[in-house]
Amino acid sequence: MKKTYLFIVCSLYILQAAGQYRMATEPEPSGIRVFTTADEAFTLWLDGFVHLEGGVFFGYYEDYDPIPNGGVVRNARLALKTAFADGWSALFEADFSKLKPRITQAFIQYSGIHNLYIKAGHFESLFSMEGALLPREQAFLEKPMVITAMVPVDLLGIQFSTNQYWFMGSLGISFDKALYPRQNPKADSILTASFDSRSVMAKAVAMPFVNRKDLGLHLGAGASYKFPVKDPVTGSYPAIRYRLGNVSYINRHQYLDTYVINNIRSQFLLKGEGGFYYKGLRIQGEYIHNMTNLGKPLTGVDGPVSVLNFKGFYVQSGFLLFGGRQRYDTTTGLFMNPSRGRKWGDVELLARYDYLDLNYDPIKGGASQNYTAGITYYINDHVKLMANYIYTDNDRYANGAGQFLIGHDAYGYPSADYSQIIETIREAGVDFHTISLRFEVTF
Repeated sequence: MKKTYLFIVCSLYILQAAGQYRMATEPEPSGIRVFTTADEAFTLWLDGFVHLEGGVFFGYYEDYDPIPNGGVVRNARLALKTAFADGWSALFEADFSKLKPRITQAFIQYSGIHNLYIKAGHFESLFSMEGALLPREQAFLEKPMVITAMVPVDLLGIQFSTNQYWFMGSLGISFDKALYPRQNPKADSILTASFDSRSVMAKAVAMPFVNRKDLGLHLGAGASYKFPVKDPVTGSYPAIRYRLGNVSYINRHQYLDTYVINNIRSQFLLKGEGGFYYKGLRIQGEYIHNMTNLGKPLTGVDGPVSVLNFKGFYVQSGFLLFGGRQRYDTTTGLFMNPSRGRKWGDVELLARYDYLDLNYDPIKGGASQNYTAGITYYINDHVKLMANYIYTDNDRYANGAGQFLIGHDAYGYPSADYSQIIETIREAGVDFHTISLRFEVTF
């Protein structure tokens, strides 16, 4: 606990770093104002967006597991936003894309203290530039793999943030569910219990050129420390499983899978991030290093392993072709949807490389890299069309913990066993192409 207290004290000190106060330059979020009292002490907005998506997959070996093409209503979100009293606001958002409501955000925010924002409830943490973005603000259809796998977002907790001229900082404490495997005394099977775990997250960002509207630089660093409680019955630490697919929601094959890692004592994330924009150009990237500490060491090739090290990163860029400008919110340190350069809209060309490595002896969760090219047509404030092309390169260990075929054995038969396949390092694994489309309506 001493480490935790030291982490919180240092983070609070950073948040109070000296600097001049800077007024927010971004307008209020879009929405339909449905009610305002006569004295304007209370205002209610209706907000929402819908995503219709489709995907086509090709280029993999015919005797591998097929990847079905398809379409889906990805998001159908509706939100109520309120502003009341002095500095108080709240938001409640639910998603109806699966024909039943699922709460995606529900929080209260207070900004009545000079230079400080306090948010409590269920919300997206500011720990990651890309992780904190709502789906309607994303430049690409999907977030990079490292963000999906490791970033602590969409949690129940409390967050403090400040914006002082060239400096932006945030500190959050959140609560999450951790899984605890237990032996079923009445059968030869494993039961799973769930208890709360705690996380402390801190981030600091420098924003040179803060007075320039057409030019900006974002340099940030952050850390997250997660410390689960022990199982009150068995006294054991919880389990964790890193499991995900590549950058397509429609492809449900989860090639990257560490399977269940037991006795997780703590998890420490260390990250760096950077961003740059000049008129219609933007560049952004993040690197995350994951140190998963074990309560009981695993047996590796070179001896006991008590810390597992996973890592990943991405770099992405976009350029508006018809005079539009990139928009950067200094309050949150995030890129938002750009402004358009023509009355009929604007077009943005996009490119991204992302990489995730879940291999660390003796864990073979797989490694993968994606090359993505995209084009987005911003028609107006409410409608945009997106198209992404992705080439995915999975390694020999990305077999979904033995579920998916990733090569051929010495007799020419397809195999999911990475120790039996004869393909070279470059050829092994499921490699394929994806074309994804999205139609977005926001109100």
